[in-house]
Amino acid sequence: MRLALVAAAGALAACAYPVDRAECAIDSDCGPSGFCVAGGCRQGSRTCPALQPRYSSIDRDLFQVSCGTSGNKAFNCHSTEGAATSSFLDLSGDPYPRLLNTTAVNPLGDSKDLILVKPGDPDTSFLVQKLRLTSALDAHLGSGMPADAPGSICSSSVEAVAQWIRDGAGRN
Repeated sequence: MRLALVAAAGALAACAYPVDRAECAIDSDCGPSGFCVAGGCRQGSRTCPALQPRYSSIDRDLFQVSCGTSGNKAFNCHSTEGAATSSFLDLSGDPYPRLLNTTAVNPLGDSKDLILVKPGDPDTSFLVQKLRLTSALDAHLGSGMPADAPGSICSSSVEAVAQWIRDGAGRN
């Protein structure tokens, strides 16, 4: 019986940490200056990812992490399901073609005909305007992003998005 308990304890210990420690299972595995996404560590935090002004960095470390595209379905604002019922913007998969020169749906604000990402012009791009909002309900633009904590994405991350757009919003 004792041998069976020792074997069971060993099996539990092996299963208690299901990923290689070079990767991660929870944010604390990534140290004080990182967070865990899909088993890999990223620099920064979920609300202040260390973004480069490139689409690949913004998509991987902001859209696919902070914008409700995976995880708990109750909070999947910009998943396929969430876009169909509330946010009207699906950022799952490869959202690039759904962002550039696309008219935004703005049901909570009175501004219409807004462009999600207008290459070269971050100040009139709806994406940057929403990320810069700090209020839960702006009469013209609706809710700031993320909706549950408007304005919580740090200014350096928002500026990386703005710089990417300023640089022409390439698929880089």
